Amino acid sequence: MPSTTPAKATGSASLASSAVPTRPLIVVIEDDYRSSMALTMLIDDWGYSCIAGRSCQEAVQTLGNRLNHVSAIITDIEIDGEMRGIRDAQALVASIGHAVPTIITTGHADVAWASSPFPVVGKPFDPDILHRWLIYNLGPALP
Repeated sequence: MPSTTPAKATGSASLASSAVPTRPLIVVIEDDYRSSMALTMLIDDWGYSCIAGRSCQEAVQTLGNRLNHVSAIITDIEIDGEMRGIRDAQALVASIGHAVPTIITTGHADVAWASSPFPVVGKPFDPDILHRWLIYNLGPALP
């Protein structure tokens, strides 16, 4: 019976895994646990990969070496009682080093629309709006 050496098995496994496309990675910055869980579950159901953090710093720590793999950012404007979501999103984009589609979610739409360089969606929002935004910016997720 022919045997496969570990080197050949590892080589073919890494070749096969490199040929498998990866799902676009979405970062959610949301300090409200229920809102964060709802968004991450929706994003996963839509076929995208998702990382959530209660702050920009937490998201960056969770991402680790995957920072350059971020495909889009969704952030609340109000994080820990401060209107810093826009600033945090800009810092995250700067850390990534290239433009990344970013959208702001907020219950303070009047403030966000006046000050945001990013698209804004008011809370509560129809999840289809966010889904269409992701498809528009990233294309449909992989099955």
